[in-house]
Amino acid sequence: MKNALLKLGFLASFLFLMTSTTNLFAQEGAIVVGPGLAYGSEVEKLGIKVDGYYSINEEFRAGLDLVYYFPDSEGGIDVNFFGFNINGNYIFYSEESIKAYALAGINILRVKVEAGGNSNTNSETGLNLGAGIEFVQDFGNIFGEFRLAGLGGDADQFVLGAGVRFPINK
Repeated sequence: MKNALLKLGFLASFLFLMTSTTNLFAQEGAIVVGPGLAYGSEVEKLGIKVDGYYSINEEFRAGLDLVYYFPDSEGGIDVNFFGFNINGNYIFYSEESIKAYALAGINILRVKVEAGGNSNTNSETGLNLGAGIEFVQDFGNIFGEFRLAGLGGDADQFVLGAGVRFPINK
């Protein structure tokens, strides 16, 4: 648990440093946030996703997302999964109404198991690699993406995500 907290603290510090220094290099500084759904192949669950991205320039953006997978309860055992991701995107194709991007980053998957009044929590850290597509609409950007999450850890899985991202500083 102490090791996981140290990793989370390091990642939070890294994210703060990354977002505070990217303001120096941003051309537009666009910020998009929004809800979505995600499905993890290893946890075999659907989850609610919230993500946000900051455009560093026309080709690169940085962001994070949180995924809460719907809990499972069977035979008096409750299992909860929560994913935290810090990602960078490289937009390799951009037209007026469509964007395609590659993504890479860090994934932390936390699992909590409760049974008979006892509780055990564990987390795994790994890398993210994937790609996505956004369809630009008047109200926001509809997106779909896939990623290999948790690479290098014991909780690696294929994750499909979709949702909508709204600009908050247009």
